[in-house]
Amino acid sequence: MALPRSVWLNYIWRAIMVRLLHMGLDATFVLCMLGFLLHAAAVSSQKLDDIDPMVTTNFGKMRGFKKELNNEILGPVIQFLGVPYAAPPVGERRFQPPEPPSPWSDIKNATQFAPVCPQNIIEGRLPEVMLPVWFTNNLDVVSTYVQDQNEDCLYLNIYVPTEDGPLTKKQTDDLGDNDGAEDEDIRDSGGPKPVMVYIHGGSYMEGTGNLYDGSVLASYGNVIVITVNYRLGVLGKKIYIKKNPSFFPLIFKAFFQNKSCYCVDLNQNLCL
Repeated sequence: MALPRSVWLNYIWRAIMVRLLHMGLDATFVLCMLGFLLHAAAVSSQKLDDIDPMVTTNFGKMRGFKKELNNEILGPVIQFLGVPYAAPPVGERRFQPPEPPSPWSDIKNATQFAPVCPQNIIEGRLPEVMLPVWFTNNLDVVSTYVQDQNEDCLYLNIYVPTEDGPLTKKQTDDLGDNDGAEDEDIRDSGGPKPVMVYIHGGSYMEGTGNLYDGSVLASYGNVIVITVNYRLGVLGKKIYIKKNPSFFPLIFKAFFQNKSCYCVDLNQNLCL
């Protein structure tokens, strides 16, 4: 039996509090951030064009692209990659809390990843010290995602499930020989969708949201997936740790102020 929304929102609240307080943020800041994340609002859905998916945000128009997953179960996903959520943290903005990005007049092509935040690489590879086991066992793959580095790196990636393609189904349980099991479509038939925000790890030294393709999770779970880049190393650690994570409100503000573009349901959100 599904938990009441008030119950699982409480679980989400506690999980986010633990995560962000561990990062050095006080409760007042967390409350402000959650105001963006869990603010209840009526959202009008806008169907994205499969051929030329384009959205109009508060900052300007942005074009994504449709990615086929070539799977019997998973439908295609529309991706918006390299979406700016803050002004470039360079010059006088270095070591300072991020500021909102400037509006743009032309159509921004959000069809490829933006540069990752500066991090240490040795002979084209990430150092193995303090890296997770999966990273150390796959350094060749991981290292390809961190070659293009730039201080102008405060970008996010958005993965939006579509309603076409193969049905996304789950099979109901049946304790017999499964003859009585039924397939149930778990899609929302065009309704607003929950949002999952994935914040990569790496001890504030390595990593990038570009490494984590949210397409499968978005399609299978019928949720909008967001991955982010944030400042690392000397540009984002230690004495700047309380300022650097202030990218959170900008991420949520930039995304949720334009929620209707992506068919978002603000009553259902997860931050991982």
